[in-house]
Amino acid sequence: MAPSATLSGPMKAHAVPLEPGDDLVSSLQRAANDLSQNNCFVISAVGSLSSVTLRMANATAQGTATIRTWNENMEILSMVGTFAQHDKHLHLCLSDATGATLGGHLVAGTVYTTLELVLGTIEGIRFERAFDQRTGFRELAVTSLTSENTARDEKNEAQK
Repeated sequence: MAPSATLSGPMKAHAVPLEPGDDLVSSLQRAANDLSQNNCFVISAVGSLSSVTLRMANATAQGTATIRTWNENMEILSMVGTFAQHDKHLHLCLSDATGATLGGHLVAGTVYTTLELVLGTIEGIRFERAFDQRTGFRELAVTSLTSENTARDEKNEAQK
């Protein structure tokens, strides 16, 4: 099945600085919920962590996965992901003191010096998670609120 794009409205960027000792995951979820519970995503993240827990790329629908924790200072090279209502899907790439890189699905982390986070919101769409039988996981489902409103209006007109 070919991927399809969903038309959206304007995008807004929101600067969200995090401080030393902040819990990364709860801070990200709180910021996303404060901005919008259903159309938020990571634009940029620059900073460092003193500890991080990642799920590696071998997760299965049966619940097996390798989870690794590092308790050392690391630089954030990249963070990407989306937030649906009370749900998230975030990937993180880091470098250690030697410059070696590692990455995976973000499980937990603690801010070391700072985290200069920029989150985006998109008007006119809603991010949700829906179970996908092909993968066995809850995958991103994007709904156009414009088409949802149009469908509702058309239904109301038909009922008149």
